Parts: sequence; structure tokens; C-alpha cells
Amino acid sequence: MPPVNLAIDGLWQCLCPSFAAYSLAPALILRPVSSLVSSPCLKPVPSSVHRSRIAQRTLISTNIHPLKKQRPHVSTHKYNRIRQLHDDHQELKETLADPLLRKLAKSDVYEELRRASIRGNYLRVQEITEILVTERNEAPNARIYLALILANTSPQHGSLAGVKRLLEEMVEEGIVPDSATYHAVLKVLAIHPDYILRNKILEDLRQRWFTLTNDGWHDVTVGLVRDRQIEIALDKLEQMQQEGMKIRPWLHDIMVYTLCDAEEFDEVLKIMRYRVSNVELSISGTLWYYILDTASRAFHYEATLYAWHKRVETDYLNPPSGLCINILNTAARYGDFRLATDVFRILGKRTNTLQLYHYEALLESYINASDLKTALTILTVMASSSMLPEESTTRPIYLYLRQAPSRPAEALAILRDLRKAQRTIPAPAINCIIEASIHLDDLASAIETYKTLHTLCTSGPTTATFNALFRGCNKSSRKDLAMFLASEMLALDVPPNALTYDRLILVCLDATGEDDYEDAFKYFKEMKALGWWPRNGTLVAMVRRCCEQGDDRAWELVGEMEGMGIDIVAVERWMEKNWKGDEDARTMRGMEKRDEG
Repeated sequence: MPPVNLAIDGLWQCLCPSFAAYSLAPALILRPVSSLVSSPCLKPVPSSVHRSRIAQRTLISTNIHPLKKQRPHVSTHKYNRIRQLHDDHQELKETLADPLLRKLAKSDVYEELRRASIRGNYLRVQEITEILVTERNEAPNARIYLALILANTSPQHGSLAGVKRLLEEMVEEGIVPDSATYHAVLKVLAIHPDYILRNKILEDLRQRWFTLTNDGWHDVTVGLVRDRQIEIALDKLEQMQQEGMKIRPWLHDIMVYTLCDAEEFDEVLKIMRYRVSNVELSISGTLWYYILDTASRAFHYEATLYAWHKRVETDYLNPPSGLCINILNTAARYGDFRLATDVFRILGKRTNTLQLYHYEALLESYINASDLKTALTILTVMASSSMLPEESTTRPIYLYLRQAPSRPAEALAILRDLRKAQRTIPAPAINCIIEASIHLDDLASAIETYKTLHTLCTSGPTTATFNALFRGCNKSSRKDLAMFLASEMLALDVPPNALTYDRLILVCLDATGEDDYEDAFKYFKEMKALGWWPRNGTLVAMVRRCCEQGDDRAWELVGEMEGMGIDIVAVERWMEKNWKGDEDARTMRGMEKRDEG
């Protein structure tokens, strides 16, 4: 009994809604292609045995990777499974039209074969090839091979191995590939890349004097991108531009996305400027957003600024807050205060409150542009908006001020003007001026700045203010000034921290008097009582001073350092050579170490 061909159309689905076309899909998809030739329900081919063998081998070669083996892999991911079923259903609906296809003229069947191959409909091409070879008695020819090769552009079902096998069969059967066949292979290689086969095809085209078409150039370039041969792909793209070829927007998009992922933003700029100069209107907003996002994340200033001008300033894009922060940081790094101000304006319009890091990036952009007045003004704005700056906030200003002796005085004059304008001056703004003066070995200017602090800053000095001054006293060996400042610190009820005690110890160690030396240990004792510990360099300085004085407390300090996990090997070697005290203390230390060992 001949098989019944079902035409599942709209009427069928209305009358039998429970019947799904998917129920037929496994029977069609999982059927080996080679069995189609020998099926008893098909008409035998009235030709020689040699011809049947060629037809069967041609059909088998298109199914190098059986679909039955691919399904378990696809079904491991739910999304891919749904997408695969959708694609298979689209192809299945076309193959169910075979009764109508068999009634068409041979030329119309070849036209349908061409259309299916262009779409990359793998199953459809197999079905039509089966009809041509087994029912229409067509010998495998260049047109059929061309369709079979193009069918391998299917991402799900196509394969490079199938293309190679088809090319081998064409050689065995004496079918000479033409230009269309070579270009079909290049199209497949754009989906399933193979560098060696691509070069061979291009060489065959040159030897046979075939010209690479515009589509061929696109396929070669995309294949190179898929092979991660980005530099060669860029050369091909540039050659296409020089020869005046019409480059399709999708090729430019693929190149830009790939270059952004590789952080080659200079090349991205070249491509985008070329597209804009050629008045290309099909550049997607998603592509612009991707350029702005990746370029700002990589701190590439020119690409960030270009995308900002083209999309944000023209109101085509309202960047999210996270992207604004990246752009703000890029502007801060390169000192573009105009860009930073624009970003800040966008952030200010949103409901979220501006955070400290927003102001810091804006301040850094102005100071990198050498705009000291605006940078200091930002500090006053922060103080007025209850966003008090920290000492770390003023680090860019400090680094700028210490580069020239005249800059601390300039900054102080700007703060005086801001105070006259009824601006709130935060203490960190003055502290960074004091630190810069001390870095420039100008303790006198630092003291004068400290004296004006009470008139400029209503909150008064902070712990960081006195710590900076103590550092200046240590560099200038001014213990008397340090003691005065310490007493004033107590009078103003400014709490000390570990760094305060550390620098007071150094001030006392550098003094020459015996009492000064003892004062260092008094501060050290008081410091330990508060649960703090000096820095390693300060401890080493105490040990060396004790060695010079022949003070046995040097060995006690070394023992405490060892108990804190500090490496003391170098310190002990130095002490062995420079110890000026009693040898008994050294001996006792050696005995203690042996006992511990």
C-alpha cells in the first residue's frame, strides 16, 4: 500500500486541534538519509548501478553528522531545545509540501532547490535532492552540488566535514567547480570557519581567474573574524573600502563588536568615523551603547568622548547611572571637566543622591585640567550639601599643589576668596595645603596656614591637621614646636590616633637631649596602653637609638617585635655590629633565643 501524504493545512488544524505537526518530526528528522534511496515506496531509478551508487553517496555525504546524534546534546539546554524545535518545525512545514513539489516542472523544482539552499534549509534541500535524483532521474550535477554545499550554512545541521566530502565527490565525478561553487564554500566557511580550506578556495579562484564578488568579500572577512584573525580581517575591510565596495552594515557591526571585545578602540573609531562620514543611517543604538560602555570601562577617552557626542549630547541615549560613573571616571583620568560636568548634570537630575565618589571623580577631572579654583569650589559644594570630603578626597589636589612652591599660597588665596563669598570651607581643603607646604620643606608657610585655619574653617583643625604638622616638625627637628602643638591639640580637645603618637615618638628620637630620648619611650608606653603599635620603621628607629645609647631596652624592643611577627633578622645583624652597651645584655638575648629554639 503506498504511503499516505498528509497536507496539514489550516483546515486540518481547525478540525483536529490536538494533532501537532511535531508528532511527525522525529520520524522525518531521525530517518537516515541513505535509506531514502532504497525505500520501496520510492520509484526505482532506471539507470546504471554506477549512477545509483553516485546518488546514494552524494546524499549520504550531506549527513556526515546524523541528526539523531545531535539531539541529546541540544536537549541539555532548555532554551536551545525550544529554539531547535522551532527551527525544525519551520523546515518540517516546508517538507510536508512534497506532494505539490512532485507535480512541478523540473525547472521549478531546481528553482525551489535554489531557494531552499540560499535559506540554508538543510532538510528541505535533502528532500528536493532526493526527488530530483530518485524520481526525476537527474544525475548529480553542479547545480545539485551547489545546493548541497549551501545547505551546510545551517548552523544547526551544516558541517565543514560535509562540505569537504562534497568537494571530493565533485572531483571524483569530474564535475569542475565554478565560481558559484567556490563562493558557496566561502559562505559556509563564514559559519563554520577553516583557515586552511579558505586559503585553498581563494587560491583556486585566483588560478582560475575568477573574481571575488562583493558577497565573497563579506564572507571571507566574517570567516576571518570567526577565526580570530582580526588583523587580517581589518586589512580585508580596509581593502574593500579602498576599492569602493558597498559594505553592508552588518559586517561593520560584527567588526565593531569584535574590536570592542578585544579593546581595540582606535580601530573602532576608524570604522565608526568612516560610517558616519558616509552618512550611514542604519547604525543601531545598541551598537553605540556597546561602544560607550566598553570604551568607558577600559578608560579609552577618545572612543568614549566620540560616542558621547554622537548619542548622549544628541539626546538619543540616556545612559544609566553605572555607565555614567564609568564615563565620569574616564573624564577624571584625562582631565576633561566639560565631559565630567555633563555627566554630573545627568546624575543630578535623577532621584538617587549623589555619592562621595561622584564628587571625587568630578574634582579629579578639574584638577587634572589644572583648574584649581573649580576643584576647591567643589569641596565647598560638598561641605554645603552635607557630603563632607575626607582626607582621601583631596589627594589629587595635594599632588597638584606639591608640584610647585607657589601653588600652596595660590590655593590659600582661593580659599580666602571663597570664604568671603560665604562658602563653607572644609578642614581637608586646608589640610592638603599644609601637607603640600611640608612636602616642599616650608614649615613656616604650613604654620601660617594653620593660623588662618581658625578664620577660614568654622569646624576647626582635625587630627589630620596636627599629624601633618608633626611630620613637618620631625623633618625640621623642631621638638619645641611639636610640644606646643601637642598641648594645643589637648586644649582644643582634638583626639589623637596611632599616627599622632608615632610621629611624636620620631620627633623625640631625633632630638639630641637625654630627656627627649626618654620622652619617646613615654609616648611609646602611653601608645601601647591605648592598644596601638608604632609603624615598623619607627620601631627600628627606636632600636637604633637604644643601641647608640647602650640602652638594654633595645633587646626588649626586638623581643616585642618578634612577638608581633615582624622580621628581625636584619635588625639583629645590625645590632651585633653596632651595639655599644653591656655585653651581658647581648648574652642574655642569645640565651633566650637558644631556650626558645
